[in-house]
Amino acid sequence: MNLITGLLVSGIFFYLTSDLLKKYSLAFYVGFYAVILLMIGVNALGYYQNLSPVGKFYIDLFQRGVISTSIFIIVMFIGVFTKHNKLSRTYFTIRGEMSIIACLMALTHNIIFGVVYFVNLFKNPSFMPVQVKIAAIISLILICLMIPLFVTSFKCVRKKMKAKSWKKLQRLAYPFFILIYIHVMLLFSMNVDKNKFSIIVYTLVYVSYVVLRLRKYIISKMKLSENMAMAKAKVKA
Repeated sequence: MNLITGLLVSGIFFYLTSDLLKKYSLAFYVGFYAVILLMIGVNALGYYQNLSPVGKFYIDLFQRGVISTSIFIIVMFIGVFTKHNKLSRTYFTIRGEMSIIACLMALTHNIIFGVVYFVNLFKNPSFMPVQVKIAAIISLILICLMIPLFVTSFKCVRKKMKAKSWKKLQRLAYPFFILIYIHVMLLFSMNVDKNKFSIIVYTLVYVSYVVLRLRKYIISKMKLSENMAMAKAKVKA
């Protein structure tokens, strides 16, 4: 339910604000950074426990990484479409800005939970369940992958890079995206009955992405072969 809500909230928000985001991207970054500080403050000052169930649900969308994951999912799915309609084109034009915001949101998640889990990973790893320990290690790997993706999503940085180098670096998005799934599944595996629906939803989303990504790869290879064949035919003619 969390992921479905996160996808709906993120999808609707960015679709409705796409023009503004493109025009005033810096203002959006500052605004989302303010949300980060708010989430940290809610936890640090102990306000979270006093919230209503509805309040906790929506706060959790941000602090548990659901919103950032939802944005990453939208960004990744944009890249597997072979044909674009008005909806996908709208997201495509703000793909870089969405990636930056998703990274900022992911930082919220890592700051809030890293204070506990990263510290325990290095100081008291024996007291951590195996799933949590592995999930924490994966989180550190995800941060290492995310930083270069985050930095190179800014246009000012991208313009200074060679197109080939930028595209090569962006391939880090694939292991990054898959590791998010593994990270989430490890945590869900600690209570499969409680998280059964979420496990199904995440799995369907990720399987769909892999299928569509392979489809696009096959189509691109077929087009390349056709173009090469046509080029050879012209040379012979």
